[in-house]
Amino acid sequence: MIVVTEAWIFNGPIQHLLAMVFVAMFIGISYLFVKKVQDLEIQLVVLKEKNSVLKTESENLKRKVELLEISYKQFVDRSEENKIEDAKQDTPMVAFYANTVTDHVNLGVHRTLVFGNVITNIGNCYHNSTGSFVPKVSGIYIVNVQILCSPGYELRTELVVEGAVKGTHYIGDSTHYSNGGGMAVVHVDAGDCVWVRVATTDGENDIAWESSFSGFLLYSDS
Repeated sequence: MIVVTEAWIFNGPIQHLLAMVFVAMFIGISYLFVKKVQDLEIQLVVLKEKNSVLKTESENLKRKVELLEISYKQFVDRSEENKIEDAKQDTPMVAFYANTVTDHVNLGVHRTLVFGNVITNIGNCYHNSTGSFVPKVSGIYIVNVQILCSPGYELRTELVVEGAVKGTHYIGDSTHYSNGGGMAVVHVDAGDCVWVRVATTDGENDIAWESSFSGFLLYSDS
């Protein structure tokens, strides 16, 4: 059994006032809670909008980076092409190829072989009237000599640069056409004379028209 005293019982007006206070506190707390939720919802909307803006800006920035990468690659490619083009323009072009020995029968020792039919003469350094190649640019040259001799003859030829023998070739005695020659890598100064001449012979020889003399500049001194 619970004993209730008069101290525990509120009078009617006080109880009503307390109830009103509790209701007001509840309403105030509810209002604050709703306001806080609304504020959070507004902040969430703002954050979503900012996120959308940032996403758009990120995509735009990504496209700009891609465009910059493409532009840079194109710039590098053009630079490399320009370098190659400049190198081509700076590098002298010298090359020649000639065949068909003009005087080809019974040539004596040290007789120059004159290859009269000019196929290629870039730089105009080969002279088919003398059989001489006289470059205008100093550098390393690749020079090739091919001699085809008629059956039954024996012949030796020499590649000569400004009077110095740089290569020898043997065309052997055979019942068939025989071929001899070779390639040389030589340094030639501008204005030096390069030619092919008979080194030794048995007194009779006949050089076929397919014989050839050719060369080109590998790289210049400058």
